[in-house]
Amino acid sequence: MSTPVLLVATATQWFGTARIPRSLTRAGFEVFLLAPKDTLAENSRFIARTQHLPDNATLRQWVDAFADIVELTSPRLVLPCDDTAFRLLQTLALSPPGGMRPESHLQLAGLIADSMGDTRFYRTSVEKTLLPPAAEALGIRVPRYAVIDTAAAAQSFAATHGYPIVLKRDHSTAGEGVAIVESSAELAAAFERLARPDPSALAPASPSGAVLIQVLVEGDVHYENTAAWNGRRIGGFAVHRLEYADDVKGPAAVIRCYRSDEIGDFSSRLVHGFGMTGLFATEYIVERTSGRAYLLEVNRRMTPGLHVGSRIGVDLCAALHAAMHGLAPTTRADMDEGEEHLNVHFPQEWLRDPRSSYLRNHPVDLPWDEPELIKAMLARRPKS
Repeated sequence: MSTPVLLVATATQWFGTARIPRSLTRAGFEVFLLAPKDTLAENSRFIARTQHLPDNATLRQWVDAFADIVELTSPRLVLPCDDTAFRLLQTLALSPPGGMRPESHLQLAGLIADSMGDTRFYRTSVEKTLLPPAAEALGIRVPRYAVIDTAAAAQSFAATHGYPIVLKRDHSTAGEGVAIVESSAELAAAFERLARPDPSALAPASPSGAVLIQVLVEGDVHYENTAAWNGRRIGGFAVHRLEYADDVKGPAAVIRCYRSDEIGDFSSRLVHGFGMTGLFATEYIVERTSGRAYLLEVNRRMTPGLHVGSRIGVDLCAALHAAMHGLAPTTRADMDEGEEHLNVHFPQEWLRDPRSSYLRNHPVDLPWDEPELIKAMLARRPKS
């Protein structure tokens, strides 16, 4: 019998949400979806049932919809598909809305904790001002940083460390809460913007106006797609982002999958230190001159390439299914030393550059057995 799993989404066009149902189903899960209407993932033939959120749903409406589909489908796991979905689940687990019956909250909070791990570290793992000191305490390398709350402190940091400088507010998606600045004037404008109250905040965050400021490490973005169970890394593979779907802060369009013992070690430390469970990615900048990895953030949701593991023999969905049932793994926990795979994401690379050499010279990762999903992806191209 298949194990029910619930995907929780708020972003309607996130490719990672649309591509993961196939891998989950083949690993032994039955996949359900809670999402807004007209979500790309609805077109996957591997979704057993979709429940729509009300248009412009309030927090309480979201909680009610979540409770309804949990009662209907009895999922063993809940997987957040985007950053807002993770924060909604975090909010429900840590601070239930007024008027909710205690027994209902206890049931839902227990499901969330079973699905995402130790609730004490949800905020620490994703909030930009909290993560660097916590990561350092776990022995993980991070760029030089400070948590600041005044423009004067920002200018002082820049005077000490020089430009370029990176500013980050606590929450961001696809880089929208991040600014890379190269002058005092740019720094002042970026600080003023990012120190304003976070419009996406769902729960109390760091002190008002607190912003993370970091030295910009020159290098490329790498990350690890990771599966974890009860604070143990059970599988993962490193990824080098070769092309960006939008800009340097955006999601990947072309990736190189490989093995990195350092990144794997850092991910294991994070998973253990934060008691994590689920599917997610840890993100790094690999310094160009030294090859050393520096932690940037933890993305506790689907990535556009997480499903690639089932194609390269590091099947993170299968690893998760085996771990939760206490079975021997049927897949590798990592790639072999020196092994590499190139993945051309569709439609991301096609949308970025329809004349891309990657599209001409490499196999393209289309969901060939999901024609309706392909059709929906093709519809993403703007009409000229």
